[in-house]
Amino acid sequence: MASVNTQFSIAVHVMAAIAHHDGVFASEVLARSVNANPVFVKRVLVKLSKAKLAKTTVGKSGGYGLARSPNRISLLDIYAAVNPPDAFAIHAYPVNNECIISSNIKEVMGDVLVGTEEAVHGHLRQTTLADVVSKIRARSG
Repeated sequence: MASVNTQFSIAVHVMAAIAHHDGVFASEVLARSVNANPVFVKRVLVKLSKAKLAKTTVGKSGGYGLARSPNRISLLDIYAAVNPPDAFAIHAYPVNNECIISSNIKEVMGDVLVGTEEAVHGHLRQTTLADVVSKIRARSG
């Protein structure tokens, strides 16, 4: 079974936490929110910083904050920052030329998967970090 990459969901989680509380937080604090290893969360935060979505403040009260307004950060921005592997991929097994399915499946599925990826990216592009925070606030009463 293939392993699942959770960097995107963790990146959205920490960015939503920063946006919700509108502040600067140490990676350890954000890791507690995720309930994950602080080293892993720090790696995600570094990627977000390199993409200029998060900014770092040094010093005693330093940490990570948003580099721009939550309504100007799309989920596609966050997705691109953590650069996860493709959600869908075609297997790399050699073609069995004696089988009509094997001879054609890669091309047919290639078109399907490109369309799927475009749809996912379109949805992520239309959803902002502010939208996520708003939905979280609405659910929590």
